[in-house]
Amino acid sequence: MARVRRPRYLCFFCNDQPFPDIERLLRGEVAASTLRQLYALSILTGEEVPLTGKELEYVLSTPSDRWVEADGLEESSVLRLMEHGVLLSDDGDERLAALRRRDEQLTETQWNLYGALYFFLTRWSHVDLRVLSGQDETGDLLAPTGEIIRRFLDAYGDPPAPFRPAANGAARVDLPVVNQQGELYDVLARRRTTRRFESDAPLPIEELSVVLRYVFGYHGYAPLFGQVMTLKRTSPSGGGLHPVEAYLLIRNVEGIEPGLYHYDARDHALERIAGMTAAEAGAAATDFVCGQTYFSAAHVLIVLAARFERAFWKYRKHQRGLASVLMDAAHLSQTLYLVAAERGLGAFITAAVNNADIDAALGLDGVHEGTLAVCGFGKAADEPSPFDPAFKPFVPRETELG
Repeated sequence: MARVRRPRYLCFFCNDQPFPDIERLLRGEVAASTLRQLYALSILTGEEVPLTGKELEYVLSTPSDRWVEADGLEESSVLRLMEHGVLLSDDGDERLAALRRRDEQLTETQWNLYGALYFFLTRWSHVDLRVLSGQDETGDLLAPTGEIIRRFLDAYGDPPAPFRPAANGAARVDLPVVNQQGELYDVLARRRTTRRFESDAPLPIEELSVVLRYVFGYHGYAPLFGQVMTLKRTSPSGGGLHPVEAYLLIRNVEGIEPGLYHYDARDHALERIAGMTAAEAGAAATDFVCGQTYFSAAHVLIVLAARFERAFWKYRKHQRGLASVLMDAAHLSQTLYLVAAERGLGAFITAAVNNADIDAALGLDGVHEGTLAVCGFGKAADEPSPFDPAFKPFVPRETELG
């Protein structure tokens, strides 16, 4: 058998579950006992792998910094652990070699263990919210009915109060309520999530150009040392690194064939990745956003994909490294909302995405570069979506909520 070593990115946990007491059940008694199960969390595969006590002991005794002979455990158990990424093998098998390379890539890219644990064990593939809600997966995602909402409230109770209770006896200073006027404040008031688009009417290419230039483009640079420089976008970035790339799924834009593209911010240009028909682009959009058909109808969907190796070059195995990258994506999405509102367009952002499937479609390995979220924009429809709440004006200390 090939030699083995323990992955550097591996965690363990123990779970207690109620289980029928078989011995008492055979005596005609109904009673529950506790089943304690050990699991390995393989970051390489994104899987929870059950372990026996003997397997756990074997894995922990296997070094992570050198190869050793695979002995001391049944061959079938060793093979199972290798296939699920709990042990690595120097075997030439293609799947085992891929897991070995993934462990090496995580190390090279300077992933923090806890960040990697969260990111790779929460990636989605083939999730469709229409199926999860018991709807027809070939139709539009329907808004929850009053009956569904009532059942949820009956099961889980009312949500926590929207406002945090005031501290008893705390001194208070009432601030003046100032209503500002001007373009910025008008745009902020118009900023909202759009869930219904006029998808049949093409988006002018000039609108696409403006949004990309003022959200994902660069507007300044500052040389730091030699060839090292920092760039300026209209959104902030942790360490000034701007590691988030924009990949476009274009459905209906004047003068551009539907398909997948990468936005080259250096030259303000689109690099074509894959061509599609309009129908194929719509189907891909629906898959990307987990069956949220109101978002997939947007003229342009933008995949926010992080170049982790750029961010982690500075924040090497840092506990807050992934948080910084996620904040970058959030900043960009808000800037997209504001630019879209100023242009009279609708916009959205969603983290309910099949990021593993998107990475495969874009040719990303998910380690050096991977999908975080999907945003998009286009011509908003005149009629609101049934998912959209009807907001009323709110004024501090004056509005009565009932």
